[in-house]
Amino acid sequence: MNKVFSFVLLGFLFLPVLKLSAQKDLQQRLEKKRQALQKEILQINRQLLQTKHTESDAIAEYRQIKRKIQIRQKLIKNLQQEINHISRLIKQNEEKTTELNRELKKLKADYAKMIRQSYNNRSRQDKLYFLFSAESFQQAFKRAQYLKQYAKYRKKRAVAIEQKKKELAALKVKLQKDKAAKQKLYQNYRQETEIIKKEQAKQLAVVNKIKQKKRYYLKQIKAKQREQAKIDRMIENLIKKAIARSNRKVKKSLRQKSKFFLTPEGKKLAAKFSANKGALPWPVKKAYISRKFGKQQHEIFKNVKVINTGIYLATEPDSDVYAVFEGKVLQIQYIPGGNNTVFIKHGNYLTIYGNLKEVYVKPGEHVKTKQAIGKVATDAFGKTELKFRVYKNTTKLNPELWLQKH
Repeated sequence: MNKVFSFVLLGFLFLPVLKLSAQKDLQQRLEKKRQALQKEILQINRQLLQTKHTESDAIAEYRQIKRKIQIRQKLIKNLQQEINHISRLIKQNEEKTTELNRELKKLKADYAKMIRQSYNNRSRQDKLYFLFSAESFQQAFKRAQYLKQYAKYRKKRAVAIEQKKKELAALKVKLQKDKAAKQKLYQNYRQETEIIKKEQAKQLAVVNKIKQKKRYYLKQIKAKQREQAKIDRMIENLIKKAIARSNRKVKKSLRQKSKFFLTPEGKKLAAKFSANKGALPWPVKKAYISRKFGKQQHEIFKNVKVINTGIYLATEPDSDVYAVFEGKVLQIQYIPGGNNTVFIKHGNYLTIYGNLKEVYVKPGEHVKTKQAIGKVATDAFGKTELKFRVYKNTTKLNPELWLQKH
């Protein structure tokens, strides 16, 4: 029973410390998130400046502005959370200030009372009389102890008053800092709200520009889709040929037309790759998904369906590309309209990196996770995008689900 009581008591004692720690962690997380979002907006701004916004690539401009608006909306939401969090801290600290003032007032009143009592009994003769008027030695000893403890207690109260004054002064400084931080965040919030209105107006202008030349852009979309479908067929044929080559040494009875035969080591590697779903590093460091995987509506022409067999990662010119997992370079192919494409095998999984202007690896080479394998190409309009695909044998997978959340 005593042990249970001790644990409960300890819990109550540590509760304020844990609460303070949780508040500090939340504030740090919100600050870190705000800095990351601001960094991403700067990155998109750089990409917008580097991209030549010609008529033929107005849709790419629309995607960049759309992404920037999405990030800014997240930033505004984060700023609101920071403002609310600081407001709660200010309220708590104001309540604590009131409580400390009350405690300080009581301490001062108690101390003043003790001083008055000491003044009334200030003569040395009174103290000696108090001691020698005891009826026994034991009583005299107890009285001496009482006088000693009383002096000690008075000193302790004086120290407590000074301590409360220091706490109060520190809290006032903290309140001033928090209020200044809140004011700054609120100014940022207002600025971001005004900027997003301008960006939305710009986005609408780009949309109207595209819609005015609907026929031209629909023709362009269809041409790009045909070109992409041709590249996708080439990649699928290359995968099938790679499976056939890989399975040549295997007994006919064990061969499967659309699956890699796996050795015990291959099975182990495939299992490791599978276990890392949602935790793989991004193949480019500074990037965002400009086009998603699968069949979906076009961003502007809602009656048009577009199909992507991978994801497009918009990044900065001359960005290095990294292997997302350890494996073996299966092949490197130059694909018209897709530049160099690197295929890396991880058991029966493949990661495919398209649109590389430079390649740092060779077929058959074993690569490590996060090893640089090449450099992304930039097109004539200043657009730098990596086409990233993930396959299991010949089955297309959504790469976004395999990468770490940004």
